[in-house]
Amino acid sequence: MMSTLLINTRPKHRGQAIRQMTGMPVIDLPLLDIQTLPMTETKASMMRAWLDHDYDVLVVTSVESARRALEYLDKLHGGHHWQSKLPNAPIVAVGLATAKVLTDRGLPVVLPRVTNNEGMLAMTEIRSLISGSRVLIWRGAGGRKLLHETLKARGVQIDVIRWYERFIPMDLMDNFQKNLKIINEKADVFVIISSEMAYQAWRRLPHHRQYHYLALGERLKNIIHAYEPDVMVDELVTLEPTEIYQVIHQNF
Repeated sequence: MMSTLLINTRPKHRGQAIRQMTGMPVIDLPLLDIQTLPMTETKASMMRAWLDHDYDVLVVTSVESARRALEYLDKLHGGHHWQSKLPNAPIVAVGLATAKVLTDRGLPVVLPRVTNNEGMLAMTEIRSLISGSRVLIWRGAGGRKLLHETLKARGVQIDVIRWYERFIPMDLMDNFQKNLKIINEKADVFVIISSEMAYQAWRRLPHHRQYHYLALGERLKNIIHAYEPDVMVDELVTLEPTEIYQVIHQNF
């Protein structure tokens, strides 16, 4: 697979396992970076209310929000003692990676069958919410709001803690230009696309060839095909190196 190249587009602090993949050359081209948002009294009040059993469901939408929330709780309580008074309300994790961050710390989670907003809306824990129910969401700034808007229209009270925001790195264009020679000389170039915002950042770059995309989830696969109907797109369920390698290997 020497004529094959994998472009690792994950943020610098998240792409280490992919960066260390063997069997094919891998170059780093982070399409997004992440910045923690400051804690406010409003956010702190929501966290206290969650620990006081004031919410019917907690929804955790990403690894980044899960990590930051757990770090905040540890700092607030001087360690892991807060876990002894966990609320009984369900904790919904959007994906397997997010669930693992929580379960590794002893928090019980439930997962939707399909890891997106539509999948969450189909869950019993979400469908059973009625007018007056209270939901807390841990998430980043921006992103899809289908779950939020659907529940709000049902009369459910939604509180949101935005733990971080994503932005396009200042050096993205420079990094792309530095790697352009190796990108253009390879016969097959696979590109990891893990979010719609990342794909839009990718589209801003001056491309002169076609790529083979590895899209995280069916929705993202469909978005790419809507913009580029003729390109090859394979769907990833996770971003584990073993799955990435297997999907690439299937194309040969």
